[in-house]
Amino acid sequence: MTNIIPEPNLEFKPEFKKINLKDFFSFVSASQEVEEFLKITIEIAEKRGEFLYFAGGVVRDYLLKRKTFDFDLVLEGNLQEFLKELAKKVKGKVVFKSQFLTFKFKLELKERKHFFVDFITARKEEYPEVACLPKVMPASWKEDVKRRDFTINSLIVGLSPPYKGILVDSFNGIKDLEKGLIRPLKPDSFVEDPTRIFRGIRYKVRFNFEFAEEFFNALEMCYQIQALKKLSSSRLRNELLLFLNKEPEENLFDLIETARQFKVLENAEITVERKMLISLCKILKEVKKEILPRERDKFFLLALSYSPENVERLGFSKEEKDKLIKYFKKFEEVYRKWGKLKIWEKVEFFEKIPLFFVLFLGIRFRDLREDVIRFVKEWRKVKPELTGGEIKNFGIKDGKRIGEVLRILRRHKLEGKLCQKLDEIKFLKEIEKMWGL
Repeated sequence: MTNIIPEPNLEFKPEFKKINLKDFFSFVSASQEVEEFLKITIEIAEKRGEFLYFAGGVVRDYLLKRKTFDFDLVLEGNLQEFLKELAKKVKGKVVFKSQFLTFKFKLELKERKHFFVDFITARKEEYPEVACLPKVMPASWKEDVKRRDFTINSLIVGLSPPYKGILVDSFNGIKDLEKGLIRPLKPDSFVEDPTRIFRGIRYKVRFNFEFAEEFFNALEMCYQIQALKKLSSSRLRNELLLFLNKEPEENLFDLIETARQFKVLENAEITVERKMLISLCKILKEVKKEILPRERDKFFLLALSYSPENVERLGFSKEEKDKLIKYFKKFEEVYRKWGKLKIWEKVEFFEKIPLFFVLFLGIRFRDLREDVIRFVKEWRKVKPELTGGEIKNFGIKDGKRIGEVLRILRRHKLEGKLCQKLDEIKFLKEIEKMWGL
């Protein structure tokens, strides 16, 4: 990437457009109850003389006519006092408050359902160091808009005076939506907060948009001072997990590949080869119904780390890293003779290590992939039909012996030597004779 002199901040020049609030409410409201809730919040804001508005994703998605998952309400005023009044008029309460002047409000709906609303204080931010979390303080709506990441997220819709029913576009966000461009508000945007890069990539892939020139300028500035390397492991981990969990499954390859092509991952000290990425996406698709979300997350992060030696960069603890290195060394010892192992030997080895690590081995060793998939989808589910209690009825009373019998039955079942319960009973009688029972 060539050295580009960053352009100055975009000019703050608000444009005001009247919109149909009823139409807007029908778009953002999940139900009639939520719409009623909105009306009550507006009444309280008007009574208190405070400016309440929707900001960011919900406004962007409204203009794009796309289903939205954002529901962020911003108040220019005393949000804590506002929410106390709100809790008196609706069935709901604040369930979380953050250091960034944000509150999560849980609204109780009929039929034991609930709806979460994020309330945010209009604020400004100061970044004391590169890539660190900001210090925030209450501010005007104008300052709140100026701290946004991209022009397409700087749009607001006023719900109370002075801009009730007005869409305020301060940085030509509507034009960028129409052109399909992702443009940061400031040249040092990614220096302040490198996680905005990952957010921009999500928008690019989700909406099939392109990056504006200012995006590359901001990216170059970020690379020059190594801001991505200064991003904490936990924040980097969270952003990558959003690729996996917040975006459609079919977008995953494009998301990571975009980050790889523009050297975002490389500058964050992550090395991902395209072949490995293809394997990762294939295996995730293959086993998605077979693994728990937590296992899926760990497999994904471990695969991006590529080696147990590098996992601390993606939020694994030192203890977890040491265990993974130990598992890897154990596997290397077994791998030399893997082709000669019986199915039950492979299964019993796999069951001694975490499932997410088994999946990781399927990426690191291509010749293992089929065995890994079969283990996850088939082999680990193979169990004897006979129970411990039934085995006891055949005269084998000792608990250790019963456990050994179950292991032998399972091994034979994995090898295809036992198909039905009747086969297991016949084989059990042979075991009895062999043991002299």
